[in-house]
Amino acid sequence: MTNEERMPMIGAIRGSTTRPILEDMFKKFGVVETQDKVEALKEAMDNPEVFFSSGELDTEQQYETLAGAFLSGVWKRGGFN
Repeated sequence: MTNEERMPMIGAIRGSTTRPILEDMFKKFGVVETQDKVEALKEAMDNPEVFFSSGELDTEQQYETLAGAFLSGVWKRGGFN
């Protein structure tokens, strides 16, 4: 998917305010792999440098951590970069 093709998806993800809405956006744009969801969330949050203080996380744990931070809105306040 090109950057131009990704922009509507990233915009839709940024508008998600609940977990069900976020998951619906992933489905709408055909994002099914957890790693792809992680990358999309990072992009929606302007690609923050993420440090997982609990060590190495598997892809599912990364997704859960990022989804929680995304839905809390902390990334909008600059607290996640």
